[in-house]
Amino acid sequence: MTLDGFQKSVRMFRKFSEETLRRRGTNQMGREGVAALVALEAVLDGKRLFDGTLLEPLAAFTNLLQSAQLPPEFGDYGFGDALLAIEAAHAEQRQGDPQRWEFAPELDAPSAERLKDFRWTRAAASSEADREHGVKLRRCVLEAAHAATPGSVVVCGALATPELPLAELASRFERVILNDLDLTELEELVRRAIPEQHRERVKLERYDPTGSYAALAAGVASTLQTASAAEAEPALVGLLQSYDVGAGSAGLTEGETQPDLAVSAMLLSELGRGYTVHLQSAFEARGWDPAAPGRAPLQPALALLSRLVEQHHIQALLRRAKSAVLVSAVSQVTLQRLPNGQNAAQGEPDDLLSVEHLAERLPETTQTKAEQSWEWSQALPEGAKNGSLLTLVEAVLV
Repeated sequence: MTLDGFQKSVRMFRKFSEETLRRRGTNQMGREGVAALVALEAVLDGKRLFDGTLLEPLAAFTNLLQSAQLPPEFGDYGFGDALLAIEAAHAEQRQGDPQRWEFAPELDAPSAERLKDFRWTRAAASSEADREHGVKLRRCVLEAAHAATPGSVVVCGALATPELPLAELASRFERVILNDLDLTELEELVRRAIPEQHRERVKLERYDPTGSYAALAAGVASTLQTASAAEAEPALVGLLQSYDVGAGSAGLTEGETQPDLAVSAMLLSELGRGYTVHLQSAFEARGWDPAAPGRAPLQPALALLSRLVEQHHIQALLRRAKSAVLVSAVSQVTLQRLPNGQNAAQGEPDDLLSVEHLAERLPETTQTKAEQSWEWSQALPEGAKNGSLLTLVEAVLV
C-alpha cells in the first residue's frame, strides 16, 4: 500500500463527513469525528506527527473501510496499512533529523536482568478450557510446520506460551532457534520440552523482539533521575513519541538467513504490556502514583508505541521468514456468572490490538494461506467475583 492511497481515502472521507454534517446538521460526535479526520489528514500531509489520541479514530475509520459499507473507491485498508502509511509520512517529515532510537534486539546478561518488567512467561494451566486452547494452538503450529520446508524454524518469544509443540518442531526441522529475554528459562524449557536426541539441533538466543526494551528502560531512568512528578509525565511522553524506528528494521533472530518457518504464538498482544508495567514500577519506586501510566497523557503514548512495535513484529514475520504462523489474543471480555447459570458480558470487549480481527493488522498485499479462530475461557484471579475471562484467539498462516 502506498502512502498516497491511504491519504486519498482519508481526504475523501473527511470531505464526505463534512458534507454529511452540512446536510443533516452538526452534533458533538460528528464535529469530533471530522476534527479527527482533519488531524489524520495533517499527519499524512506531513504537517504534524501522529499521537496516541488519534489511535481510536484511526481504528474506527479503518474498521469502517474493512466493513465494505463505503464505496469501493475508498479502498479497504486495514489498521496495519494505516500504521505503515503513517510511519511513511513520519519518515518523510523527519528526514534530516538525527535518529533517536535503534532496533536493538540483542541483550547481554546484565541488560536482560534489568528487563524483568517486560517478561511475558505464562505458566501452564490445567482446566479443560486451557487444554482445548492448547490443542488448537499446537494444531495450528504443526500444520504450519508440515507445510514448510524442514530446514530451519525460529520460535519468537518461546516463553510466551507453554503450549508450543517444541518436541515435534525439533523432530521435524534440522535447526530450531528459540529466542526470548531470559536465557536461563530457555535452557530449562529445552530440558523440559525437547528430547535429548534432538537438543543438538536447538540454538538459544537472548533476544528482544521489539528491539526497544533496553532503550526504553534507559530513557525512563535518565528522564526520572532529576525530574519531579509534574515534570516527568510530559518528558516521558516526549520520549515515547520520539520513537522513530522503521518497520523495515525489525528482525526475528540474530542470524541473517531466512528461516523456513517463523512461529509467533501468544506474543503479539504482550509486546507492549511491559512498557506500562515498567513505568508503573518506576513511579512506585519514587513514591509517585503508579496508576499515572494508565491514564492520559501517558496511556495514549504508551498505546501508540505498543501498536508500532506490534506492527513491526508482523512486518518482520512477513519479510524475514519464508513462511510464518502468527497466533495472538485479539480481544477479551469479562463474563459474570448470573444466578440463573448464564454468563453475561461485563461491558464491551477490549480490543487488545485495536482491531476486531487479526487479519486487519496484515497489509492488504499479504497472501494469507489459512486462518483459524477460537475462544478461550480462563478463570479470573483468586478473589475476583464469580466469572471468567473470555479471549478471542486468532491464527494466520502466511
